[in-house]
Amino acid sequence: MNAFILAVSWVLAKILNWIIVLLAFAEVALMVHSRMKMTELRKRIDQLNASTHGKPVQVRREDGRVTSEYTVTIDRDWREFDTFCDDYQNSSVLFSWVSLIIQIFPLLGILGTVTGLFIAMNGNADWTEAQSLFEGIRFALSSTVLGILFAVIFKVADIWFSAKYLGYIDDGISRFRENYNVEKELPAGGEAE
Repeated sequence: MNAFILAVSWVLAKILNWIIVLLAFAEVALMVHSRMKMTELRKRIDQLNASTHGKPVQVRREDGRVTSEYTVTIDRDWREFDTFCDDYQNSSVLFSWVSLIIQIFPLLGILGTVTGLFIAMNGNADWTEAQSLFEGIRFALSSTVLGILFAVIFKVADIWFSAKYLGYIDDGISRFRENYNVEKELPAGGEAE
């Protein structure tokens, strides 16, 4: 079993740093694509909220009493909003992959650390003990540095992205719903007090 683990460790030592770097490039591509989609969605929620000028209210007198008449949202606005919500949900799934990959970087760094230490302790039959120790520790440190470095960089970008886009869009959705929530604002019996 020890020979198998050592063989896997040597394979990982050859490819793990490249996997981390390639994953970083994939992460950049996903973030750029997500940013483009979220920029589009941010504009769309602004347009939806700009088209809702509140609910038109007409005040009239009937028998000496003041009543309010609320007009209901047209179906087109709700259809556009539903389409927007579907698109936002699909884009959020894509962005969740960005967040998932960020969490994988430190794990790959730890895997490299453990693998490098295993190589350092068990060595290679063709190498001296000093060479095995040096190669194992070199690999352990390089994979740890790459994993943590990319995790930190992408986490900072993720926090900025979430604040700039996801929070803004969620607030826009809340504003749209509040603008069109007729039932919440109608007093009992449908009459103004």
